[in-house]
Amino acid sequence: MSIGSGYPFRGRIELSREGEAFVVQIRNIDADGEILTNELTLTKLPGKKSPDWLLANDILFIAKGTKNTATLVKNVPENTICSPHFFRLRVKPQHNADVLAEFICWQLNQEPAQRYFTVSAEGSLQVSIRKKVLEETPFTLPDFETQTKIVNLHRCAMKEIKTYNQLIENRQLEMTAIASDLLNRLNKNI
Repeated sequence: MSIGSGYPFRGRIELSREGEAFVVQIRNIDADGEILTNELTLTKLPGKKSPDWLLANDILFIAKGTKNTATLVKNVPENTICSPHFFRLRVKPQHNADVLAEFICWQLNQEPAQRYFTVSAEGSLQVSIRKKVLEETPFTLPDFETQTKIVNLHRCAMKEIKTYNQLIENRQLEMTAIASDLLNRLNKNI
């Protein structure tokens, strides 16, 4: 696994219609850990550092702030980078047949790793995880078949959560409609 830092922006990331790069920022990660690609900022890259473009199956780890979670890069536009609030993890090509990036991402988000990050975080105002801490995260790498089974189980669990949340939202809309209808009937009778 190789670990790199996000692009070193100094200050605010400015929107530019003539920009050459899209930038993933913390605000572009939704509650389910998905990258909101339609909300990425197009910007001009300051400085002379050559960008390390994001690739499918890269893992973005939020290193700054209180929520140190990992997100799998799936479909981002070409010429996309991440802000300096992230570390970018990439499975080395020689390990692609043995290591499933989605499994690593899943494991980084599980309770044992999250406890480790909480204990290892540094700073009082701006809490952060150092690269060395991320490199030393304890985890298990089972065989590829087991990794695949766990990832598939996780995908099913995420679909269930989305379905249940949609059902809850639909029920709430139904109850709101009933309450509005009752109020309208009451007002007509007055």
